[in-house]
Amino acid sequence: MLPDEVVRLLSEAAEWRLYGLLFEYPGEEWRAQVLALLPDLREDRLRALGEAALKHATPGLHIALFGPAGSVPAREVKWQGGVQFGYLMAELNAYYEAFGYAATAEEAADHFAIELGFVSYLKMKQALAVSEGAEQRAAVAAEALAQFVKDHIAVCAEPVFKLLENYGPEYLIEAGGRIVLLAGPSPRSAYPLALPDEIDDDSSEMTCGPGGGGEDLIRIQP
Repeated sequence: MLPDEVVRLLSEAAEWRLYGLLFEYPGEEWRAQVLALLPDLREDRLRALGEAALKHATPGLHIALFGPAGSVPAREVKWQGGVQFGYLMAELNAYYEAFGYAATAEEAADHFAIELGFVSYLKMKQALAVSEGAEQRAAVAAEALAQFVKDHIAVCAEPVFKLLENYGPEYLIEAGGRIVLLAGPSPRSAYPLALPDEIDDDSSEMTCGPGGGGEDLIRIQP
């Protein structure tokens, strides 16, 4: 039997994975992933959110909400207050590379779905370390997770939720509210401000839907 802490971490990993999937493009592979995840969701309400997504999510709805001209921007750069895009992407990629995270969704590193999936991944890494009695590895994963949620998830969670309240279906509104409660208030940006032309350039690179050196910024080890 697994220790209670491991069970808790695995349950939390499944919850965060669901949230990430809710912001991904709903193709056939996505549907299979949601179906496979449902049995791992211990809370009835979370399973209901997954089932609602399977019933109501469509490519058209996803593009209308999260696409390049959508009502709910899902890229962190949009919510960081005009940061230099390179600093943000370098830090995110440094996190992902340090822990060996390879997202399944074909989105940019600062897409909310990718970031939510990374939180789930860190929960899994922490659970594995705890199950193996590797206290230092578990502590590193836990510390990185807490910092990532504070510096990145919290930046997106509240503004995304507020827009979902106006434009999103009920299951996404509920999921957004749950993420806000878990992430806490949005912090002030720690990145240098971008020049106006840099902001315009970054915005033009935003994409959504299917598609084909951060060592100086963070120092973490898997």
